[in-house]
Amino acid sequence: MSEKVFDSKNVILLKLNEDDLISFLVDTDLMDDGEYDWRIKDLVDLIIKVLPEYVFADYIGSDVNMFDLVDRLREAAKSLYKIKDYDIMRRAYLFKEQEAIDKVEKGGHKIRGEFGELLLHLLLRDYKNTIPLVSKVYFKDSPGVPAHGFDAVHISPDEEILWLGESKLYANAEGGLKALLKDLDEHFNTDYLDEQFVIIKKNLSNNTIPQRDYWIEQLTKCTKLSDRIKMINIPLLCVFPDNIYNQFIDLGSSQAYVVHEKNIRELKAYFDKHYKHPLKDKLNIILFMFSIKDKDEFISKLHERLWHLQNI
Repeated sequence: MSEKVFDSKNVILLKLNEDDLISFLVDTDLMDDGEYDWRIKDLVDLIIKVLPEYVFADYIGSDVNMFDLVDRLREAAKSLYKIKDYDIMRRAYLFKEQEAIDKVEKGGHKIRGEFGELLLHLLLRDYKNTIPLVSKVYFKDSPGVPAHGFDAVHISPDEEILWLGESKLYANAEGGLKALLKDLDEHFNTDYLDEQFVIIKKNLSNNTIPQRDYWIEQLTKCTKLSDRIKMINIPLLCVFPDNIYNQFIDLGSSQAYVVHEKNIRELKAYFDKHYKHPLKDKLNIILFMFSIKDKDEFISKLHERLWHLQNI
């Protein structure tokens, strides 16, 4: 596998790596208090590195000087908080505002997985060698409205594959898998793909992504569902808390691997059992299973960093 864009190999452990199933754990390390814990700070730092590319759908990397990079990070963080769900989650997790907490507990915000989208972007870039095709943040219909459509729109330039991904960040893995299956049912049909191809093509006209003209042509001329499915990979990311972090200090050990593999195989069997899409034999699904130690800590730490980024 080629060198990773964001060097996630130092924080994220790739465990299972199969055609239709990939699994990850976050590495552990010795903390200042003398105890071992998951590397949540390093994971947050890694995801923050993804932010400008995720927001702006570019990857100019080393061409950006340090001063411009700071500006782009600040602008990217502000762009995220213009999206209603990010702002509500920030107010609930970071500032403990009761109104926002009530909305999280009672409404759809409780199960939204925006940070899952950032993580999916990272994993596709580092483990599938994709590049972003359009900016998901700029998919908003209007200010304050969350973007509709796929959680990731990437391409594999050498293979001419379109990656249309979905992500879920849930308190339990089965809940996340159920939500991903629902997304499959709702998003992979003629009408929805018609709509999304138009939106993607419209956004392509406003950027300088490599192969832009090729993909505008492909999205224009490819009108048959059968042809579209052939050129699409569907990464489904499920981010969920896992007790394995309380069981093992060294997640790279053979004992930890055995426990992890058993759990992931059982979850994959659950997914397969409930996968009833009419196009089941035609869709190229790749299930990404990402285990974290604590969902609330993960969300809170990311909001802390994002909020402070706006003021740097």
